[in-house]
Amino acid sequence: MTDKKVAESILHALEGGMVPENGLPYIAVGRKEEVEVITRDMDRIAQGYSTFRLLEGAYGTGKSFMAQLIKNEALLREFLVMDCELAAERKLCGSKKEGLETYRVLMSRLSSRSYPNGNALEHVLEKYIEKLTAIEEGLKGGQTPPGGQTPNEDSEGGQTPKDVSNGYSDQQNPGRAWPDMVKKEIQQLPHGYDFYEALTAYVEAYRKEDSDRKDNLLRWFRGEYANKTASRKACGISVVIEDENWFSYLKIWAIFFKEIGYTGLYVILDELTQITRNIVNSTTREHNFERLLSMYNDCYGNGARNMGIVLCGIPSSIHDSRRGIFSYEALKSRLNVSSLQGDEILGTPIIKLSMLTPEEFAVLLERVESLHAMLRDKEFYFTEEERIQFVDYEYRRIGAVNHLTPREFLRDFLTILNLKAEKRQEDSMEDFLYKGTGLETTPSMIGQEDLDDLEEEETLRYEGFTL
Repeated sequence: MTDKKVAESILHALEGGMVPENGLPYIAVGRKEEVEVITRDMDRIAQGYSTFRLLEGAYGTGKSFMAQLIKNEALLREFLVMDCELAAERKLCGSKKEGLETYRVLMSRLSSRSYPNGNALEHVLEKYIEKLTAIEEGLKGGQTPPGGQTPNEDSEGGQTPKDVSNGYSDQQNPGRAWPDMVKKEIQQLPHGYDFYEALTAYVEAYRKEDSDRKDNLLRWFRGEYANKTASRKACGISVVIEDENWFSYLKIWAIFFKEIGYTGLYVILDELTQITRNIVNSTTREHNFERLLSMYNDCYGNGARNMGIVLCGIPSSIHDSRRGIFSYEALKSRLNVSSLQGDEILGTPIIKLSMLTPEEFAVLLERVESLHAMLRDKEFYFTEEERIQFVDYEYRRIGAVNHLTPREFLRDFLTILNLKAEKRQEDSMEDFLYKGTGLETTPSMIGQEDLDDLEEEETLRYEGFTL
């Protein structure tokens, strides 16, 4: 049984044309192939690889919905997830530190199963410290914790790193394998020594209950210091996360998260058009494409591990020959689909989101109506035949086959549901569609069969009409 609060939040988001952050399984339909591709990606990331995907679709076709679906599935699989909408002040790089601003937002939006809406960084670092403490206590007692595992193995981030128990059984250096391995994995990466210095300082501040220093180091992790002088004064660290190196730190975070027990890291960036069509200066646009190329190469060339990257964009942000991604030849040659590809989406980095089928729309309407009716202690307002009638009505619009989106579909249907529930309880679906409801029906919106059924005087109004 769906919780009424969840149902209300779902409907509130849909009425505003937004994707609900919670309760997506209640309204998710279709996208079977797309979901299969993403779950295969997650399996590969769990094995130590990295993946790069572009979700392509027109406005309202479900890119943001799919991105939220990916986030929810990733959290269920014990990933940590960062998500961000690119904007004028948030890009991959820029002369005004737009790339660093993207990093800052991503860090603030770090999500886990326990913190699905972001701000999970401090919680994750505490998990790491708890595991370190468990090892040290085990060494002092000369024995392993029960079962050779670390404590606090809850449902989120609870998989014990395989080297922890092995470390306790090491006769020459008992209990040191896992901490030393974490240190080695981090320090062998670019900027890894600086990151590990900050990590060690944070552990010390946490144990001494030095809240001011701990907060300063959290700010360092989030890239909030403007220069090295400020960082040195507040944290004692002579480097800062900058516009040029922020993605290198994301790669470090992915390794770190994996080593402390999570499956990996997912990075989701929406509104790709902000770094393509919306950048007028060709040099700035090219620099962003170069950064995007570097991210792609890292994912497929093992420069990054345990990381999934998903970007969402409209077709023109990808295919436009002047400002789209394909205007940059190095990216085009990597992302372009083989002529032998066919309709299979597994082998290409670009996932094109097609429109839902009429049958899938009918199922979606049934689910949305059940949520709406439940809030008013009802079962349904309309029969299955009436919902199919609505789907048929929407598909009769000119260009609907290629341009009708779930956002427009749900907007119209929710308008009818609100009227049905509040003002016109006795009206049928036919009354709403064809008898002056505010959803105005014109001959350009309906098929010839429906036009023939209109009253004669209404039909005569359009005789002889020309442009």
